[in-house]
Amino acid sequence: MNARPTVAHLMRGYLAPTETFIGNQIFSLTSYRPVILCHHRYPNPSYPAPSVYAATELLPRHQLLLDWLAYRFARRMTSAGVTALSRRAHAESVRLLHIHFLVDARYFLDLKRRLDLPAVVSVYGYDVSSFPRQFGGYGRRYLQPIWHEIEVFIAMSYDMKRDLARLGCPEDRIVVHFYGTPTARFAYPDRCYEQPEVVEILSCGSLEVKKAQHLVLEALHRLKQSDPNLPAFHVTFAGDGPMRGSLEAMVREYGWHDRVTFAGHVPHHENRLVELYRQADVFTLPSITVAGDKEGIPTVLAEAMASGLPCVTTYHAGIPELVEPDQHGLLVQEGDTDGLAAAFGRLLRDPTLRARLGRAGAEKARRACDLPARTTNLERIYAAALEGRAAAQLRV
Repeated sequence: MNARPTVAHLMRGYLAPTETFIGNQIFSLTSYRPVILCHHRYPNPSYPAPSVYAATELLPRHQLLLDWLAYRFARRMTSAGVTALSRRAHAESVRLLHIHFLVDARYFLDLKRRLDLPAVVSVYGYDVSSFPRQFGGYGRRYLQPIWHEIEVFIAMSYDMKRDLARLGCPEDRIVVHFYGTPTARFAYPDRCYEQPEVVEILSCGSLEVKKAQHLVLEALHRLKQSDPNLPAFHVTFAGDGPMRGSLEAMVREYGWHDRVTFAGHVPHHENRLVELYRQADVFTLPSITVAGDKEGIPTVLAEAMASGLPCVTTYHAGIPELVEPDQHGLLVQEGDTDGLAAAFGRLLRDPTLRARLGRAGAEKARRACDLPARTTNLERIYAAALEGRAAAQLRV
């Protein structure tokens, strides 16, 4: 008999390739035994798990069409789906639910009611920023039932806590907790900050408008035009997404085929990701708000800091709570291309500044973002939820 309490992690799909931050939380647990309950399963070799139960695999074939229609058009579970997953939860002796994303909390609300178990919900970004605005405000109404039926809401930052409260979530149910990342994996104490022949600039993340990789290229182009003697630089974009074609068009327009590399999607578990951080001299992710859609705290910033890279980023969402201005990186206002160019100029020209920011960032990441310590924090939240203590009483 397993002495560790079982916590069920709930998400509609297990596990999208870009959701490694969820996988890290699940598989770093030490005092709790995780199982996964989901609607459907993605092929994802990064996080194989023996205890994954998907409604689409448990339901008999004749119920799958109704399940698909309910999922596709109403974002609701069928009663058969609720029954199938609740049976698995009982068989696994689940004592606590950890739901990932607000939207998924609403989707699994009937299952939560059926099981009558305490639940915590992790909030990550779009689910608290852009989703409530969707469908003419229906997204916000869709979420309303969860505010008083979920015991604890986990916000990544104080900025996100404020956004949650504005939606109607009771503040005494919100706890601020950044889930962290395995900083030891990315640590690079032997990093050299001397001026290289070519300064390597790295940006990791999906190629989409809110990540603002286009502003990286635009800012560097302006900087190069204004200063012909600028130190040589090279940019690597690790990631893929809908903006890739536009970014490649900018590279063609600037004639920068030898100055920009598109590395494509780099799986989080591959050593190639660590090497990209180690080969870089500067990291950038100048996130912007698009149609209300905000980030939480991008994990790649914590990884870059852990690797000792100075960061160029923006005053966006919870980012300044991690990357303190002029302490661990240079921050500019969202969409400020000239400010971004000036920040790049400072770091391209000044290895001493890169060293000061990079070393301070590595220490901050080790102290505030390390996954084992963050997991201990998460398990304290679990214990409080099981004991019926309010989030407001937690000191995490």
